[in-house]
Amino acid sequence: MNALERYWFGDVALARPYVLVRFVLALLAFDTWVNLIPEGAKYGVGAFNVAHFPWFEGFVPTSSFYLGVLAFTGVLALSQALYRPHRMAIVFVALGYTLGWSCSLLDSVPYHYLLSLYLSCFVFFPMLSARAAFSRSQRAPSGSAWAYVLFCVTTAIVYFYVAAWSAAEGEPYWLPMVCCAGYLVATMQDRVALPALKTAIPILCAAPIAFHLMTPQSGWFAIYMIGISLIVFTPTSWVHSIGRALTRPARNLVEERTDAGLDERASQVFYASLLGLVAAPMISMFVDLPGVKTGCTLTAIAMLFVMGRQLYFTPRFRPLWRVASLFGGCLALWLTVTASTARFDYYRNRAVDAESRGDHDTALIYREKAERYAR
Repeated sequence: MNALERYWFGDVALARPYVLVRFVLALLAFDTWVNLIPEGAKYGVGAFNVAHFPWFEGFVPTSSFYLGVLAFTGVLALSQALYRPHRMAIVFVALGYTLGWSCSLLDSVPYHYLLSLYLSCFVFFPMLSARAAFSRSQRAPSGSAWAYVLFCVTTAIVYFYVAAWSAAEGEPYWLPMVCCAGYLVATMQDRVALPALKTAIPILCAAPIAFHLMTPQSGWFAIYMIGISLIVFTPTSWVHSIGRALTRPARNLVEERTDAGLDERASQVFYASLLGLVAAPMISMFVDLPGVKTGCTLTAIAMLFVMGRQLYFTPRFRPLWRVASLFGGCLALWLTVTASTARFDYYRNRAVDAESRGDHDTALIYREKAERYAR
């Protein structure tokens, strides 16, 4: 194996892709619900739209469509973060999130593109269970994960372009260049025995943290990048120990027994899971936002497809835990919208828009709904 092959296909600590994919998916779910739901008030007004791509210009998304996509993406993303992710479900998350930002420029945020690239990388991540990523011993399991290396290289390329833009504008560019170099070498720390490199790589974590704290950025982009840098640059033993401690309850909870009668009970598990999938979208009725119930229903259908396929090939109790994760995603959506100002901001924006267009009756209706959810 030559140097290039060793770089892309060499061993990495499996704890890193395990923690990384769950961190980004969970944060993305709350990001879509808290920060993007209020932007849905702009959609469908006067049949106006400016799409990201020319071939999308003929499509005018409505507010219900946009909020439904957000609900679908967020609930499915959080359900995958709560339990062992499934590759097909990650594909649905990537497609839903990309559709959400690409159909219009009304909520254009620069890091939308980067998150779609990250989700594309996640499709090819190893779909690890907690038992596979965290051993009972102090030694961290390792294996080849070329998609994780691609994730780090993609991040390095982003920092390189930031450095190039800063240099062209006559601004300091050394800090993003250090970030770029750091991500290129960080993937080697789990397999290189050089003490100097193992010592230097965790120190390089200070560069992206300092960059995102000092540079004004929109949305939750700084939270994404600082969290990612901590996962990528932290010493292997730390990631393994922290991840093993956090997943110990889950590993004990979902431990499967291998008794002979388990396969015979697969049909009961299927019907129980089917009942749960029907009931889960009903939680969305309490959200009181257009399109959310449809989005949660589509999430349940997608989860049913994934669950049925898994039950067909491996009839175990896993489908029941996938349904539990779906319940957790729907419940988290309801609690997040209730505890935040997203719902109030949405109806307030709709009222302001209707008032500016002279539709006073509609503005009054939305204003009353906004007052209902004022905090």
